[in-house]
Amino acid sequence: MKSWRFLALSVLALILWSGVATGAPLEHYEGLTVYGDKVYALVSRADHNPDLTLDYHPSKIVEFNAALVKQRELVLQNGTETAKNSTSFALHNGKLYVGSVGGMVQNDEGGDVWEVDIGNWTARKLLSVKDATGNPWGVSGLEIATDGRVFILVGGYDASWNFVARLYITAVADLSAGTIGLETSVLSGGGYSWGIAWSEFDQILWMMAGTEIQARSINGALRETFTPSQLGDNIYAISPLEGGGLFYTVSNYVNGSAGLITRTGSNYTVRPNLVTNLGGDAAGFAFKNKNGVPGFLLREFNFGANDIVYIYDARGDFSAPIVNVSNWGTNINSITTLGDFLYFGTYESYESGNPNQLSGEIGRVDMSDWWDDESPDPDPIVPGKSSGGGGCDFGFGAAILLLLIPATLVKYRKR
Repeated sequence: MKSWRFLALSVLALILWSGVATGAPLEHYEGLTVYGDKVYALVSRADHNPDLTLDYHPSKIVEFNAALVKQRELVLQNGTETAKNSTSFALHNGKLYVGSVGGMVQNDEGGDVWEVDIGNWTARKLLSVKDATGNPWGVSGLEIATDGRVFILVGGYDASWNFVARLYITAVADLSAGTIGLETSVLSGGGYSWGIAWSEFDQILWMMAGTEIQARSINGALRETFTPSQLGDNIYAISPLEGGGLFYTVSNYVNGSAGLITRTGSNYTVRPNLVTNLGGDAAGFAFKNKNGVPGFLLREFNFGANDIVYIYDARGDFSAPIVNVSNWGTNINSITTLGDFLYFGTYESYESGNPNQLSGEIGRVDMSDWWDDESPDPDPIVPGKSSGGGGCDFGFGAAILLLLIPATLVKYRKR
């Protein structure tokens, strides 16, 4: 029954999107992070054309106070240089580092990396992927470790929709000087999920590589590979935890589930199917409240006005959510926390009675009453980065299913 629902809604989404006329660019929340007492959002902007193409406008960074009152915004543009289709960012020492795809995923524009100085509120382009690598690829993941090491995953699809990826590792100082760093890995293959997420606690670079997960060292060396048979299906989205381990969701684009990978020494344990019977577009985000109590947010995108959202106590057994709502908006794409509040950004939204896709929204909810016990366990699993862009919780391919799934299953997502 769920597969037929997915198919019907996918076809409906395609029909509705085809009727969207080009007008004011739609704005999509790609990532959220917190610096000081402010919330920062990475927003991509594009015209959505009836022929299923997108014309991208320069992305921007938006600053909000804790009450979500907009303080200022900065368009990522400097003369003729612009950051288009920006989908990942990371915070380090008061600066935001933004990775852009450049245009559609099969394009000859190429992406780039930008730096935003929050204090000075200025933006500048650091490097062009095309110039640095010789290939017109986009940035599909950008992560920064505490020591300033930068991980950049770039890549693109060939004419047969096989993804070719390269992983580069450099230092923040070198990146600021326009150096992409050393190429540490060359990957290619099928599957539509490509992205990275750095775990400071585990010192692991988690990588989504098509259909599988790879665990890599801080130098990029491959340590372990987790196949769909181990994970429960093809990888879809990942979210690391500060206290060790990785939450993930898998999907066959009809049905999905969520699981957890933990490590003891050099041994890894995969716990698939902690949450099952999810839709084909379900993503998860690890987070913690101000007292360090860990939680995990799962959302099912349902091609309508609201996602189904489940919040789990990450210290529990995932047998039942502590929050189950469906009124926060549609296609939740990133989260972060500040004080008692959880902030979320959506990729799109819909008005009642209006079938056309609208710009995404940012919202917040009070999470202070979600747990009876506000004190974490003596040795809790504490989630780390909680921003979709900063932690790259979403897979690159999860964001481009519109272009990759056969026509009858096309659905409108990002990029």
